[in-house]
Amino acid sequence: MKDQDRATPITVYPATRKEQPARICSRCFARNLSGETFCKVCGDELPIAGVDLDLGVTRRVDVGELKATLLIHGIGDVGGDVAIDLEKDISLVGRSSAVDTARPDIDLSAYDESQYVSRRHAFILRRQGALVVEDLESVNGTFVNVTQQLAPHVLTPLRDGDEITFGQTRCTVRIAGGTAK
Repeated sequence: MKDQDRATPITVYPATRKEQPARICSRCFARNLSGETFCKVCGDELPIAGVDLDLGVTRRVDVGELKATLLIHGIGDVGGDVAIDLEKDISLVGRSSAVDTARPDIDLSAYDESQYVSRRHAFILRRQGALVVEDLESVNGTFVNVTQQLAPHVLTPLRDGDEITFGQTRCTVRIAGGTAK
């Protein structure tokens, strides 16, 4: 066998820790699969280009743990108040629907007999150690402390004891360490 017929040895380098290209939503910054057209969290149209994510790179600075709870005041099928811990940085509030596969993090279907809550009604977000709410162009609106109707896509800060009304479903925000009103 001639030297020129032999295969050139291939040097194998250790693989770097990378994921497949993803599409990052420009509204809520959720990571979506590269083949998706709309964001799985907020439903917004995704940018065309995918982004290579390197998991070895530091992505965020920890601001500190924010402990918050959303108390849903029971009406409809559920009586009494129900407490839901807000553990995610982005929580979608809405009404579930099998038709369009809407699966919000905080499902208000049981508390909203008349369907005043939109399927994708609002976000409750943790931003820089604080809690904010963003209305997602809901049909029946989002209100803070009964009188303040939120403009769509405007981040509104929340304090301990604030009452949020999604459509006609009343909720109260409890933030650990927050000052009660």
